[in-house]
Amino acid sequence: MRRSLNVRKTITPLLDLMQTLPSFVYLTSTVMIFGPGKIPALIATIVYALPPLIRLTDLGLCSVNLAAMEASRAFRTNPRQRLFGVQIPLVLPTILAEVNQTTIMALSVVVIAPMIGAGGLGYQVLQGIGRLEVSRGLFAGLSIVTLAIIFDQVTQAFGKQLQARIGLAKAS
Repeated sequence: MRRSLNVRKTITPLLDLMQTLPSFVYLTSTVMIFGPGKIPALIATIVYALPPLIRLTDLGLCSVNLAAMEASRAFRTNPRQRLFGVQIPLVLPTILAEVNQTTIMALSVVVIAPMIGAGGLGYQVLQGIGRLEVSRGLFAGLSIVTLAIIFDQVTQAFGKQLQARIGLAKAS
């Protein structure tokens, strides 16, 4: 998307459409194609979480300092070297924040995925709601929140390690 205006013009409306559709639409669509189970829930989760990741990565790549890009061109780097040697290292904090947020966002599908036979913690929430067992739904919901917090902390720690390894860590 960053390099081609035609690709951007094609993908942007598709991403707009994907972001405006509720997650339940993805679940019903994948069930119609693959039948009920874990596979359609996994596919729906990935498709639901993908558009913000693509958009924010593109936005991050667009925000790379023009002076750094010009300096890399002065050293006669090819586009791949500029992408992996200059742009991605400079945008790494943004990309890590995106991965973190996308993971947390994907966990929201966990709650509704049992409606198509996916099981998991979301199934416990669904059963708690269906049987009016408040404690069951509450504990399963709190487990999902705890899982989200753990994922958040792990991805942040990994991001800090990665930034320190490539020399982008902020002085504290």
